[in-house]
Amino acid sequence: MRKTLSVAICVIVSLVLLAILTRYLRPHWILATLHSLQFHAAAACVVAMAVALLIHRNLASYALLLVALLLTAHPLWMAREIAAEVTPADQSAPTFRLMSFNILSENYENAEGITRAILSSGADVVNIMEGESLYEHLTQIATVYPYRVGCGVLMEECDQMMFSKTPIENASVRSLSNIFDNRFIMGEVTVSGRKVHVVGIHTTKPYFDNFHTMELMNAALAITATDGPLVLSGDFNASSLPPNMRMFLNSTGLKTAAFEPPTWPVRARMLGLAIDHVYVRAPLKIKSLTRMPNTYGSNHAGLIADIAITGP
Repeated sequence: MRKTLSVAICVIVSLVLLAILTRYLRPHWILATLHSLQFHAAAACVVAMAVALLIHRNLASYALLLVALLLTAHPLWMAREIAAEVTPADQSAPTFRLMSFNILSENYENAEGITRAILSSGADVVNIMEGESLYEHLTQIATVYPYRVGCGVLMEECDQMMFSKTPIENASVRSLSNIFDNRFIMGEVTVSGRKVHVVGIHTTKPYFDNFHTMELMNAALAITATDGPLVLSGDFNASSLPPNMRMFLNSTGLKTAAFEPPTWPVRARMLGLAIDHVYVRAPLKIKSLTRMPNTYGSNHAGLIADIAITGP
């Protein structure tokens, strides 16, 4: 009985590990969500194999445990590769603050609280996703953020919006695919005396065929057409781990913080997944990236990023 149970665990774990390993061979969109969850899934396999070894020891169990450990460690290595560490010399660099929050469409009962959170955030720029519920509060928001894109400015929809304390120059709105319209906003703002490209994005979920990859490719084309400091934030519906996200980051040269806080699902707290991101391009570096303390009824946690301008 003990041997049978151990073998059953090994079979299940081997199937999960094989599914994860497809990312290194021939990644497919069907497994994109699992690839986002690689650390979580591989860590669960480590625990499962530890149980299997306690029940019955054999060579196959040790081999599967080793593979699971390697697949758990690799996401940690990948996270280091995409992080731009802030050095002691960067501490005195001029900074600005960005807020990014998917507030959940039709979240009208919390719109007033979200408005207060925006106004008290201290952010220079705010990127909002699924922002329809803020329509009645735009006048109030404009007292602190008189400049915006979205909700009647460059597009009629209030789904994707960008608010700024300073003018948003050369602003543009794009549709990254035909799944959702106008979920990519790009503009330039002046912060700490520097011109910075600011981008707000909301990609589709990765289980709609290859649309997620196509949207990332279109976003990369728009980003690489610009030069100089750039910050991009939004809901990617994926962690930084899947192959298409890695391709996007490599092609754009974008980096993030040393630690990305989990943002979804909010009930999982620190055991959740970071699918909302803030990425920057040199000479920008993220000094701090934190979750907003209140989710205001959204299924995503908002992010506050303090960003240093570390060079010319």
